[in-house]
Amino acid sequence: MSIYTLPQSLYAMHGVKRLLASKNNCILYKRLQDDIIDAEGIMVSHVIVYVLNGRVQINTLDGEETIISNGQMLFMPRDSYVISDYTKNNKDLEVFLIFFDHHIALDFLSKHKSVSGVGKRQVEVLHVNDNIISFLETVQRMQISKMQDEMLRLKILEFLYLVFQSNQENFICALERSEFHKQKKDILELMQTHIDKKMTVADFAALSGRSISTFTRVFKEQFQMTPRQWLIEAKMKRAYALLEEGVSVTNVAYTVGYNNVSHFIKAYKKIYKNTPKNMQKSL
Repeated sequence: MSIYTLPQSLYAMHGVKRLLASKNNCILYKRLQDDIIDAEGIMVSHVIVYVLNGRVQINTLDGEETIISNGQMLFMPRDSYVISDYTKNNKDLEVFLIFFDHHIALDFLSKHKSVSGVGKRQVEVLHVNDNIISFLETVQRMQISKMQDEMLRLKILEFLYLVFQSNQENFICALERSEFHKQKKDILELMQTHIDKKMTVADFAALSGRSISTFTRVFKEQFQMTPRQWLIEAKMKRAYALLEEGVSVTNVAYTVGYNNVSHFIKAYKKIYKNTPKNMQKSL
């Protein structure tokens, strides 16, 4: 099963229209004729999902299950690993997805603070008001060939203010929980948690709330190697253990995050000076 890094993986997906988008900040409209079941994803940015038509079910690793349908909306924080179902009813599935990164979140939170403390739920169901619906309808009609980063930032902040009007503490608590409790997350723990997923160094940097250059510099200072070097070595150590257990080379490659078995064999040979198959035969 493929694991999607969101929002980037959505940009090329059939049925998804980029209304406004730049890197990991975007407003997307998704219309699907077929259901999507058990789709695994890593949220590099925060996301708010509004269901125009259909049903969305989100399950987290913590065992939370959240279901919304027509006219409902939810928030999921960055660094969330979720399994989701997108199912239609009598018409095609239609949803809006608003992704915003760490920097926009901090910009918004600098002007709004929680007074009741941090909430517990990872996925938060949000109330919808008429202004939110009008905003999304307007964006859907906009004809902008290229959206400047600053323009997109302002549009997303406008949307967040509208969400805040109807949700106040629930929304602020959920956003603070992600930003201030995950902001200082150990970068090694972060990479170890998601090592088997098809994620780039840029994805890990975004999850940690750092730029690629800062993430790489901090990592090298701590571990005397680049994040990419560490990832490859860690994946190959995991591969070695699986090969010792008798797992096939193809399955090992997929398990440690390689779609291309030849690329896996080349990386393995560079580390261990032997092919996975030959090493397995010698055991």
